Amino acid sequence: MKTADILRMAHDIIDGCAIENDHIEYKRSASIKDSIIKTACAYCNNYMNREIGLLFIGIQEEDDKETGRKAVPVRPITGIDEAKIETTENELRSLLSYIHPKPTYHLLQDKIDDRYYVILAIEPGNDGPYETDQRAEKDKKINLKAGRYIRVRRDTRLPNKREEFELLKKFADFHFTSELNETATLDDLSYEYMREYLVRTNAAQDIREMSKLDMAKAMHLIDSSEYGGYRARNFAVLMFAEKPDDFIPYAYVEVIREVVGTDKMESKRFEGPIWIQAQRVREYFKDMIMASYTVRERGKSGAHRVFNWPLEMFEELATNCILHKEYSRPQYIGIYVYKDRLSFINHNRPLPPITIQDLNEKVDFDDRHYLNVQLKEMFFNLDLIQSYGSGIRRAKAAMERNGSPKLIFAPDNDTDDYTQVLAYINEEFARIQVEENEKEKSQEANEDADNSELLSKSSKKLKEVLKEVLKEKDYKKVLGIIDIIDTQGSITPSYAQEVCGKSEATTWRYLNMLVNTGFVISEGKTTDKVYKRKQ
Repeated sequence: MKTADILRMAHDIIDGCAIENDHIEYKRSASIKDSIIKTACAYCNNYMNREIGLLFIGIQEEDDKETGRKAVPVRPITGIDEAKIETTENELRSLLSYIHPKPTYHLLQDKIDDRYYVILAIEPGNDGPYETDQRAEKDKKINLKAGRYIRVRRDTRLPNKREEFELLKKFADFHFTSELNETATLDDLSYEYMREYLVRTNAAQDIREMSKLDMAKAMHLIDSSEYGGYRARNFAVLMFAEKPDDFIPYAYVEVIREVVGTDKMESKRFEGPIWIQAQRVREYFKDMIMASYTVRERGKSGAHRVFNWPLEMFEELATNCILHKEYSRPQYIGIYVYKDRLSFINHNRPLPPITIQDLNEKVDFDDRHYLNVQLKEMFFNLDLIQSYGSGIRRAKAAMERNGSPKLIFAPDNDTDDYTQVLAYINEEFARIQVEENEKEKSQEANEDADNSELLSKSSKKLKEVLKEVLKEKDYKKVLGIIDIIDTQGSITPSYAQEVCGKSEATTWRYLNMLVNTGFVISEGKTTDKVYKRKQ
């Protein structure tokens, strides 16, 4: 990056009082040697795929326990004496010598608040992984454990096993879908699927009329192997082989459904080219799972339609699972259908800088990287994705329009190597469905009457009633929430999260657990929802 751009960026960060993150850190001086070395090493490794990493020397971070302000620059800055700038820069150069391979960096002096400070700007490296050496560990003034440091959020640390693997793969520039398949050749690709793809993407007529070999070469599907012949690339196998999982194990989608009224599950496997899988899974959901009610409110004209789950949400999340799967791993894409929720599971994480927390909190993902670049382009050409980085936004919007609970992304830790999305059923749909089932089944009607009598006539508190209904371990998890409903009459999701001390995703699961007992209901829209005892 150019010096002028770095200085302009630095002023924007300091003037905006930007909080420390995975590419910004403030240090009062260069005396905290171990912290500076490991942060610089982490910037070189650039685990979160940022443009540059900035260490500001001479700027202290706030840590005000009364106001709670933390990790933002103190203004005016503490600064560095002009006479000590050269000494500070030499100290920083010396500290960087403990990192191998040699980092690419800029040392810039600047002035703000009429005081000098130094910017250590680390360019992301290409020769890594970068690591600190044993000298820094043996030096008693530094005492930094040797290793390949990474920075996630504001935490600079050694990577766990999953992160270490991703780091090695990143510097090896390994993309499984771009590699040649071990056994598949041109003969294993379907000429019919190749031509159908070209027709659907409006390719020129002369391209559509090419021979299979010329067409495969033009689309970069093959390459000549060491001993002659043409081997197919993995993305070509996924897109155009009749059964990709014959060559790439577990390259399929499995929908596993709960059998209503039993403790059993049934499954349906979707094989074939992955773009065909995406279409067939969508149609299966539309025909076999999606349902709706038309609701007319008394005293009002018109009606509204409510779905158990909106089609657009399912379509976006299922397609995302297929597009973003790490196909080198021997696990299939699983979509689990329960009576109260859908669960989408991929056995890999999103690529940094996107995190699970981002997926829960954000709707736009402009700065993102793709695991399967060729597949992304082909899915876009087939209109299976509408624009890059917008699928989550559309899925969330579809759930909101339907009045459904928020999507929940998991796990809420940095170690488990999977991505899960939970989509809970629309509560109005679920309520109507129960009412309809009660009309058809007298036994369920009697059970509902018993529940109503228990609620209306019993003097028991809610926690006493639910203790008889919930499993002991589940009851203990939600007891704090139940106590608030008993004493205050209702509780909001934010207050529930404060009470149980869990993440937002876990709190939503707890609240849905209470609703599913039939003794707790929710009222209001997503933004002002409250949970109370059913009367």
